[in-house]
Amino acid sequence: MRSTFMIVHFLHLRLLIGVLLCIRHVSDAYTREPPGRDPASIDAIRSSERAVILDTDNFDELTEGKLVFIKFFSPYCPHCKTIAGAWDELASYYRGLNDGDDHDDKNNNTLIGSIDCSDSPKGKDLCVRFEVIGLPTLLYGDASLGGIYLEEYGGDKTFEDMKSFAAEALVPKCNPGRLDACPPDTRREMETYIAMSYQALDDKIKGMEKDQEETKASFKNAFAVLQKKYDESVMDKELQIAKAKVNVKLIKEIIATKEQ
Repeated sequence: MRSTFMIVHFLHLRLLIGVLLCIRHVSDAYTREPPGRDPASIDAIRSSERAVILDTDNFDELTEGKLVFIKFFSPYCPHCKTIAGAWDELASYYRGLNDGDDHDDKNNNTLIGSIDCSDSPKGKDLCVRFEVIGLPTLLYGDASLGGIYLEEYGGDKTFEDMKSFAAEALVPKCNPGRLDACPPDTRREMETYIAMSYQALDDKIKGMEKDQEETKASFKNAFAVLQKKYDESVMDKELQIAKAKVNVKLIKEIIATKEQ
């Protein structure tokens, strides 16, 4: 009787373990993330972005000819959450400038964007393209030629700080992709280079690099000559000082002798 009870008890225990394992399996199939990082929460974070969401499908089209301020982030990143509010506020502020009564061309040419590096492959590929390592990373500047002019923002990440920075930094700057922002002389020089063939440009670079090396060598030789003169001057100074000390000592001895 007792053995029968034990067998039944053992079967119940196995059944209970099986049920628990099934429940765990179903739960794991839904998420392996801790609370707050489950798929529903992640989707909520992504959908709450007020900035323009950029990925490989729309980046070149939406940023063409624009000055941009872009946040590279991940909804799994705790540090990204700390600036999310300020970034959303900045995006809303610029959207208001573009749509409001004070709308002008400058604001219309400014884009505040966000790129989700965890969104594979479309977002992730952009993060690889711009060599983003840590998150969040903020890049700003002229998006011409696929964003080769973008630089990293290293200032404070409050709304007011980023707003002030954007107002000063997001202005047209002279570069080969934005000739209309160049002074006349610089523009003519750039247009000359643009008109040159790849081979001519390569030869130009090699010639300039050769000039650099020759300038460095010339400076090194001139510095060696100056160093030699300096060393000789220092030596002469030390000899004169030593000679003066000897003469002072001699004169003091003579004075002492006269006083006797």
